Amino acid sequence: MKTVLTADLRPARPGALVLALRGEADRDTEGVLARALHRALAVRPAPETFVVDCSDLRFCSSSCLNHLLRARSAAAESGTVLCLAAPGPVVARLLEVTGTDAVFDVLPAAPPAPVPPACGLAVTGRP
Repeated sequence: MKTVLTADLRPARPGALVLALRGEADRDTEGVLARALHRALAVRPAPETFVVDCSDLRFCSSSCLNHLLRARSAAAESGTVLCLAAPGPVVARLLEVTGTDAVFDVLPAAPPAPVPPACGLAVTGRP
């Protein structure tokens, strides 16, 4: 059975962008994650804050964690702060074991309800 990951990109408060992840980020779905992160980092003007909402992310592999780490570095180069929001126990454990909980800004709760999505920002699908 193939795993599924959806990644919905939406504007939030002024100067912020949210990428809501749902499902499992693993070897089978890392392309969905990579495309969503790339699209978010290409938004201009660059947002002040880019939040990856992990509240519905059930699993994250080390290869997907590497995509998040690269996105964090790319965001910083454009002056954007990348935060992870509301990681569940499995994702929080991955961050703890790898020491990346000290690298990422981790928010305890998911961002507030979304504003209507901007045209062309949604990235969803199967690998």
